[in-house]
Amino acid sequence: MFRKTPIFLLVLTFLLGASALSAQTPAKYGHMNLGNFLEMMPETKKANDVLQVFADSLSVLHDTMSVQFRREVLAYQTDYQAGKLPPVQAQQIEAELQKKQEAIEKFERDAQQSIAIKRDSLLRPILVRVQDATKAVAVENGYLMIFDTSSGAMLFAAETEDVTELVKKKLGI
Repeated sequence: MFRKTPIFLLVLTFLLGASALSAQTPAKYGHMNLGNFLEMMPETKKANDVLQVFADSLSVLHDTMSVQFRREVLAYQTDYQAGKLPPVQAQQIEAELQKKQEAIEKFERDAQQSIAIKRDSLLRPILVRVQDATKAVAVENGYLMIFDTSSGAMLFAAETEDVTELVKKKLGI
């Protein structure tokens, strides 16, 4: 027959076992500033250089379009003020200029989107590499959690260790 064990003894046994387990393996928490860490990485510098060249090429195209547009607007205004344009032709030119202005605005939006996509494609592999190294450091060194202090999401962390040097070592930098 089973003996009836009071429930509080079972709970007490569970709590004592859990506290003994946590006393044997204290929870370790780490932190690093991902933003600062990424700035240290040579890959990030290369990615930023590639991104800058890409952005500069789009900027040159934008500047060329804008200069041409301003020339056409100035020519239109000069001809219009000199009375060289009949009203129907003036309206046609204004409509063409409006279309060109909208095309420039669309180019600006598309360029910003292209730069964001390019930035993501260049930085994603770097971030994955850092994330993998950070996970490996956490596993190898028994960290329960590693916080990114650059995100501003951490409001309090008691007894955390800066793991930047461990992750740098893991990445070979």
